[in-house]
Amino acid sequence: MSVPLDPYPLPPGWSLRPARPRSRRTTGVLVASCLVLAAALWGAVAAEQTFLAMGVALVFLVVLAVVAFGAERAGGERALPEFINALALTRAETRPADSWVSFFRQRAPTLWSCLWLLVGGVGTTLACGILVVRCVQEGGQALLILIYLIPLTLAAAVVALAGSNSLAVRGRARWFARRPRGLMVGRSGITLYSFDRGDYDRAWSWDAIADVVPGGLVDARTGNGVPELKLHVTGADGAVEEVPLPVDALESHAWLVYAVLRFWKENPKLRDELDTSAAQDRMEDWMAGLSTAADAERS
Repeated sequence: MSVPLDPYPLPPGWSLRPARPRSRRTTGVLVASCLVLAAALWGAVAAEQTFLAMGVALVFLVVLAVVAFGAERAGGERALPEFINALALTRAETRPADSWVSFFRQRAPTLWSCLWLLVGGVGTTLACGILVVRCVQEGGQALLILIYLIPLTLAAAVVALAGSNSLAVRGRARWFARRPRGLMVGRSGITLYSFDRGDYDRAWSWDAIADVVPGGLVDARTGNGVPELKLHVTGADGAVEEVPLPVDALESHAWLVYAVLRFWKENPKLRDELDTSAAQDRMEDWMAGLSTAADAERS
């Protein structure tokens, strides 16, 4: 069922409430659990309790993943797009078609999740490595434990690698010489910046966009869904191409992205607003309406 909002209703299956930060109590419990598990893991290693250490390590890796990846969707999806000079999103090799644009930035990994995965993964990898060395030194029946211990060690290494890679991605995204990833909306059209090199950037004029179509996958049991947004773009040969946009990976609410694209596609006479702060004022009003509707649903 659609939720009435201005200027367009919330598509069926989309969440009305933006993601909210995890409570301090929940965060404290999760952090304490990880610290207890880490202490138990190294305690078992020190006591040469191999099977106990393996069990604790497995649970620890699962909790690490829950804490780290849960933080990625806790508190995002509430930002308005940035009103910036279009030249800041180019290599300054050619003059951009627009002067000022609204930029929906892609979410970067949080520092919390990066460090959590890196430190926890490295610690678990070291602990499992010590167990592997002990099993090899003991030989005999202890070598059979390696069947389970080696995959566990590799899993811990993957967690550590994920943390280091996320930290590198975060650093590159925030370095001043790197162009950010995201969706740019301007008076002449929209551009999707996918990678820093610009090899996969895609741009479409407003006239080429035939339709903006919302969709998503909805869990029939819980009612939760992952929002999807697709552009129907008309090519030079007249063929219509369906282009998905990563609205679930942006810092702004998916409905706001949908409303922005549909509104200025359907109102070409108002596209000059995208070159001024008037567009930002509209978006603020729309998000205020979304927050009001969310508060009303909660109460």
